[in-house]
Amino acid sequence: MNEDQQFEQARRRVKEKKAFYTHLTTYLVIGGFFFTLNMLTSPRTWWFYWPMLGWGIGVAIQYFKVFGLPGSGIGSKEWEERELEKEMKRLNPNRKKAGLDLDSHLELRELDANPQKEASYRKDDLV
Repeated sequence: MNEDQQFEQARRRVKEKKAFYTHLTTYLVIGGFFFTLNMLTSPRTWWFYWPMLGWGIGVAIQYFKVFGLPGSGIGSKEWEERELEKEMKRLNPNRKKAGLDLDSHLELRELDANPQKEASYRKDDLV
């Protein structure tokens, strides 16, 4: 992932967090307004919690979407890598034995299997 992609991903995350905090603040302010309105108009019958309950479910869903489950790390990069490793093991339990390691695509492989073969370059050509 290059620097521009990292910046865009970070910007998206900040926008999601900002949207959540704005939503939470609005929820709390309007909740206070509903409570005050309820106490001024009909203090014996409490109704303010019904709209707040429904809206609170929406706030909770947005929280889980943005931050994941607390303490579980679900949605984090580390969690994603662990889950990928689990799935790779489940799909091919003998992959290490067969040389199919998850990071094998990152390793440099020898281009020529025969090390005795004469090199087609001179040592002073190397930088």
